Amino acid sequence: MIMWKKVAGLAAAMLTAGALASPVLAADLTPVTIRLAFTAVGADAPFFVALGKNYFKDAGLDVTVMDGDGSTGTIQAVGNGSVQFGNASLAALVQASAQAKFDNITSVFGVIQKSPVAMISLKGKGISTPKDLEGKRFATSAGNLQDGMTKAFAEVNGVNMDNVQVIITDNYKQALLKGDADFINAWAPTDGLQINDAAPIDPPMLFADYGVNLLDSSIIVRTDWLAQHEDIVRGFLAALTKGHADVVANPDEALNYFMQYRPDANRDKVAREMKAMEDYVHTARTEGKPYGWIDPVDVQQTIDLLEKYAGIPTGWVKPAMVYTDKYQPGADQ
Repeated sequence: MIMWKKVAGLAAAMLTAGALASPVLAADLTPVTIRLAFTAVGADAPFFVALGKNYFKDAGLDVTVMDGDGSTGTIQAVGNGSVQFGNASLAALVQASAQAKFDNITSVFGVIQKSPVAMISLKGKGISTPKDLEGKRFATSAGNLQDGMTKAFAEVNGVNMDNVQVIITDNYKQALLKGDADFINAWAPTDGLQINDAAPIDPPMLFADYGVNLLDSSIIVRTDWLAQHEDIVRGFLAALTKGHADVVANPDEALNYFMQYRPDANRDKVAREMKAMEDYVHTARTEGKPYGWIDPVDVQQTIDLLEKYAGIPTGWVKPAMVYTDKYQPGADQ
């Protein structure tokens, strides 16, 4: 009886200690939020794996992943300090920095480096090279046409846009499927897959494969916050890198984690996006390099394209202003 009381007392003490320890451990975690560019897609799976497998917690972080409504909104949220991290197009950051004349936001990591933007056409339209676009009907939104990259694609590849019938519509995918247009420009691994479900498409013509690559999704932070929280950034990126490695090694497990945090998502769609997006993690210059590392030449190319075709002020943005590899996992500290 005495022995039982001692054991019971010890168990109670251990439970009490555990109860007291849990809040302390929770208090030791630093809360941070990352805002995505849009509603989460398959490419965002590494964030959810890092959450589900406690990689962020192991780095001392209590991370919230917030959906976004565009890179512009995410850049603004990072800029005004309402979130610590953003996942936004690096090209959009270059454009915003040049137009609004700010230099206090930088990218520290590249998530999608090969632009997924492509010319997409249904099978049987006879479009397999850029020159085949001439004489065809092109459905696109006003924003897509105004960003300058269609003009860049045409000029770099010798396409005379005067010989292309342009149809401005927000329902460009429906225009293609209904036969009101012959091709559109959209993301190959998301829009392309969706269209292909309804009607077979020819292999998309990726802008990046034809001389026009804008660096896309990247992790961005405010530079003044970064200077005071370097360890947090390093820990965040290390956890994200582990999450990505697990996505590649075990996509089924990664999909389960994604659905755990975004249960309303279409499971089959996310699975296909996860697989397809791996083709866009690197550019030709970063193949074989660590996940997330960006080549400064690719940054300069993005700047040059935006200056020439999107009309941003020339000379304002330098590669070192919008990207640093100092916090890349494995980099010298």
